[in-house]
Amino acid sequence: MYDFQSGSLHAGGVRVSLDDADGELCFVSHAHSDHTEAFFKKREVLSSRETFTLMGKEPSERKLNGITLHHAGHMLGARQIFARFDGGTFAYTGDFSLHDSYTARAAEILACDTLMIDSTYCLPQMRFPKRYDVLARMEKFVKANSNALVVFGAYSTGKAQELVSFLNRECGVAPVVGSRAAKMCAAYEKCGVRLDYLEAGSEEAKKAQVSILPPPEVNFATGAKMAAAHGKPVKTAVATGWAANSRFPVDEAFPLSDHADFADTMRYIYESGAKTVICANANPEAAARYLRSIGINAIEKGEPAPGVQTKLAGMQA
Repeated sequence: MYDFQSGSLHAGGVRVSLDDADGELCFVSHAHSDHTEAFFKKREVLSSRETFTLMGKEPSERKLNGITLHHAGHMLGARQIFARFDGGTFAYTGDFSLHDSYTARAAEILACDTLMIDSTYCLPQMRFPKRYDVLARMEKFVKANSNALVVFGAYSTGKAQELVSFLNRECGVAPVVGSRAAKMCAAYEKCGVRLDYLEAGSEEAKKAQVSILPPPEVNFATGAKMAAAHGKPVKTAVATGWAANSRFPVDEAFPLSDHADFADTMRYIYESGAKTVICANANPEAAARYLRSIGINAIEKGEPAPGVQTKLAGMQA
């Protein structure tokens, strides 16, 4: 069954937590640090083989009857979890995206009775431009600044590898990445994703045009220091969904997200056919309040189950 109060699943006599470390078995949707507590607390983990590899762990073969994992987009190895109970079904997306990326397959929309969905961008103002338009702008930016050093801000796990693949395929560039991102690139390659990159500090890296650094390190001040050190212009940029409605101290901010925006979040909710929607991860209270305002039976993770949810919560796995 699904326990609304604890926000976990009960199947085969085991409590399965969802992106936290509180269960006997912990489902980890993907390898971003805000979802991987269970690995660090040495819990038994249910996840994709790629996520185990990215975390530097040997894959577990643990399986439970009635529970399956499905692609979630977002990043390499990201998965959704689906559970079938006697008379009901449940799905949890974790962070997800409904489009293919350079390194991950798009999320499947899972038909279910109860849906726990990532609510990071589940508000009407959070809409992204077309992905191919953003990528075209990024390609133009890199090629128009071939006489300068170009520095992108992107998280070392997931987004950096996506940018490396983009720069390889569309710009013919092997970018410089820091040691953390290089470690993740090597793990991606171990999983079969080919990436051409240079690790910071190598001789080849000194001649590269494009670098990828963690977002907090990329700003006008960093650009000015690099320009002075290298004796040539520096152009700075970030690639993040928050660029859709936030300002950054860089030359260009590209709203390239590995999350579903508002439109795709709503598409998943409607096409899943879910009778109850549970908002999880970022902004759950605001998202649930908005969904209720448009007639969707929504709560945030951890709230008690009203109405139709009570029946589903009592079903035995």
